[in-house]
Amino acid sequence: MKGQLKHAIACVFAMLALAPAQAQVIDVTDWARRLPVSASAYGVKVEPTYLASIEVTRSEDVFSILGGAPAWAERSRETVAVDRGGAIRHTECPPGMACSGLAHPAGFLSGAALLAALRAGQELGLSSTEPYGRFEVLCLPAEKLGIRKPILDPCFERASGLVIAHKNRFSHRIDGPSLDPATLQINSTTTFQPKDKAP
Repeated sequence: MKGQLKHAIACVFAMLALAPAQAQVIDVTDWARRLPVSASAYGVKVEPTYLASIEVTRSEDVFSILGGAPAWAERSRETVAVDRGGAIRHTECPPGMACSGLAHPAGFLSGAALLAALRAGQELGLSSTEPYGRFEVLCLPAEKLGIRKPILDPCFERASGLVIAHKNRFSHRIDGPSLDPATLQINSTTTFQPKDKAP
């Protein structure tokens, strides 16, 4: 009897450990104020005919993505900077891409649009966390970030604030351009303290 009770308790704890984390409702403005000012994410994005090696980084006001080609080929970089008032400008544009006039970057660079909205004093509302592999993400309506007529909403990794996935408006699933959570590595440093104001 004692052995059976121990086994039952062990099974309950095992089930709890494997259960998906409960969704939490997050105040997005408050969360965005406390994000790390330096972070990087590296992973693999699956394309129809190859695997693309992608790196997304934030270094204070500057956001960058390196990738867009098979992992063995030369990749391109796109970089944007956000000023203190929330204006965004391109500082590096991939070859063959027209970056002028792109006021609100989408995709993996949506972190810049999030910072711009925060600095412009925009209220960002609430969002619920959801699991993505071993990570937690907040998928935000792209309109709140200045993206017009979106099909995909960016999903921000909760701890770093970097975009690692996208949720499709029609399927309501994370099935847009996304980094495979099995390959994903994220590093972040230098967080704002609660006493600090938004940058």
